[in-house]
Amino acid sequence: MFDIKRPTATVDIVTDLDTLTQAIGLKKSIDEATPDTAGMTDAEICAAKKSADRLRRELKTLLKAVDASTVTFTLRGLGSSQWNQIVAANVTTDPKTGRQSSDVAGMLTDALPDMIIKVEQAGEPVEFDPHADVPALLGMVVDTQTVELISTVQRLNTPQVAVPKALRE
Repeated sequence: MFDIKRPTATVDIVTDLDTLTQAIGLKKSIDEATPDTAGMTDAEICAAKKSADRLRRELKTLLKAVDASTVTFTLRGLGSSQWNQIVAANVTTDPKTGRQSSDVAGMLTDALPDMIIKVEQAGEPVEFDPHADVPALLGMVVDTQTVELISTVQRLNTPQVAVPKALRE
């Protein structure tokens, strides 16, 4: 018998969103403050360069803090039967309109514990019990992080299974 290697992916969850916001704002300030040196004196160019260098050092420090606060989850796709059961349990159909709606939190709560194969922070393993800790994690993440998680979960559980013809051409 042969094995099918299910797809894997990583998802980064930044835990210090204030520092991330500061870093993004500082990068924007650096980009906006970069002057057009045409018509500037050498002293003005030197002062602008020093100011930009100082801001870049601040940005580097902020990014180190963001990286240190980032938790990386390595996920592996589920088998078809298990994923189909999770989807069926978390999708409802309105009897009047026929519209379907998905319980994203429910899908993540059901799928993630069996998908998480590794959790690291700054390259070191993190103590994390997927079955016990996923509900708390989902209660803490912000909407954009939830979107990233569900997108990755769906992509891993509905992978490409055949070589597209265009790849062979």
